[in-house]
Amino acid sequence: MTSTTFHRLVQALVPAAIVAALAVPTVALAGANAGYGPHDGWYTYAVSLTSSAKSLTVDGRSPDTQDAAYNAQQRLLVPVDGRSPDTQDAAYNAQQRLLVPVDGRSPDTIDAALSPQPIMSTPASRFDWGDASIGAGLASGLLTLVAATALLWLRRHSSDRFQTT
Repeated sequence: MTSTTFHRLVQALVPAAIVAALAVPTVALAGANAGYGPHDGWYTYAVSLTSSAKSLTVDGRSPDTQDAAYNAQQRLLVPVDGRSPDTQDAAYNAQQRLLVPVDGRSPDTIDAALSPQPIMSTPASRFDWGDASIGAGLASGLLTLVAATALLWLRRHSSDRFQTT
């Protein structure tokens, strides 16, 4: 078989396979037992009984038993608190105290924290001798450096002037 023959065969079989795949479900929906002939008269009656039995549930218990079961289920859904009212109140108050944080500050501290005006304190003005000595040392060092530079510059220019005359 040559390659062109193979390609032609594949081109013919692929569309046929697709049509067959799409046609099979429609044949299956027409009825799996379509080859066995029509249904008898009891078939539709049996199907109607089966479908109605699926939708209806029959409870064979007595009404008293049904009520007792319903009440038991309701008690399971709503838990019953068997504690005395005083114990319930004490437990409720204890839970409420846990939810509210306790402020352990003194009353004066609380008042200072809640005061609307900020308390401003101004530092006392006094002369800082340490800062003054640092500034004086820097100024005297800078003055000495300028004086030394000027002295060297004057010496050099004065020696040049005397040599040329």
